[in-house]
Amino acid sequence: MTPSRRSALRLAGAALLTLLAAGPARGEDPAVAPADARPTLALPTPHEKLATHGATGTAIYTNNDGLRVISPWLEASQQVSTTASIQATMRTDFITAASVDMISGASPRFEEVRKEAGFQASYDKSGVRGHAGYTYSTENDTHSHTLVAGGQTDLFSRNLTLALGYGLGLDRLGSVREPEPLWHDRTSHRLDFTATQILTPTSVVSAAYTFQQIDGFQSSPYRLVPLVPKDSAMWLRSQAQWVAERHPDSRGRHGLTLEGRQAVGRSVFLRAAWRGYVDTWAIRSNTGEVGATWDLGHGFEVELSDRLYWQSRASFYRPMYSVDREFITRDRRLAGQLSNSVDLDLRVKLRLFEVLLQGLFVWTRYDDFRTVEVDRFVPMADTLAAVIQAAVSVDL
Repeated sequence: MTPSRRSALRLAGAALLTLLAAGPARGEDPAVAPADARPTLALPTPHEKLATHGATGTAIYTNNDGLRVISPWLEASQQVSTTASIQATMRTDFITAASVDMISGASPRFEEVRKEAGFQASYDKSGVRGHAGYTYSTENDTHSHTLVAGGQTDLFSRNLTLALGYGLGLDRLGSVREPEPLWHDRTSHRLDFTATQILTPTSVVSAAYTFQQIDGFQSSPYRLVPLVPKDSAMWLRSQAQWVAERHPDSRGRHGLTLEGRQAVGRSVFLRAAWRGYVDTWAIRSNTGEVGATWDLGHGFEVELSDRLYWQSRASFYRPMYSVDREFITRDRRLAGQLSNSVDLDLRVKLRLFEVLLQGLFVWTRYDDFRTVEVDRFVPMADTLAAVIQAAVSVDL
């Protein structure tokens, strides 16, 4: 295989993994792999060596709003035949926050532990790939089940890759202050379609469409919303009447991602991506990202990227409410906002081992959100956050 052909295939694989990888917390946004197929597993030949892979790492998230999350994780995979493999993952999140809400900061400090485990079976033969998996996560106030299935195929001498995936999320959530029989149900369905095209031996483009439908309880059982006088001079905590948050029980979400990757010589890879998003709560967002990867030789690789995100507010969101409404919220994720993040990764490959060191730094401005200082509701200060991760993997 020529170096230019290897570069193109590497670009295609990276683009596809970027668009399909992924999983969210709490089962709200199930990770979707490409769809379908229950293949018959081929038996290995007597002297065939089947690959074993293991990885472990820890990520630490912290911000200036009192939230810290420490997340150790473990992953192992085993090739069981020439065409099939299985993978198991485990993750634990140790959460410390200034508020049980973590989004509005209106209640005492708390600590929480979230546990997650899952497995996946994969199939790959003659340009046709598929996999299916299941993940379970639990914490004091949430139990989540996520099922994924997907498949992809290569066409036109493997220059075009098409992938289709489906994810099902089944959640049971409530408050630690109430018994589980009083908790609420939430169901999500997600469909992903991705197309990746090799344009030249050194350039690749990808397009992905995502649709997600969420039905059921989507509010926070902890979050209270203040009702205040219409006169902004009277927006005082002592003047507020607090009511429970209420979100619509149905939400449809649409996302379109376009990405291009270009190899420059044999050691530099450039990429640029845009994502547009719209949902039935009237939120609109645009995300732009640029990045570059340098292969420094001797197993060293550095990647630097920058991501800019803009979002409008939900139709029922208000900075402050004077009267109770059908839908009412204090979730700052539904407010208008602007954020920028910078990600720096260092990968070192040493024979069977690979080490990853990652630093991610995020600045966020919430245009319409107000927090409490002393007795007054005031605009929230910008949020600064950092994620530091170290991981190691080994192939046996």
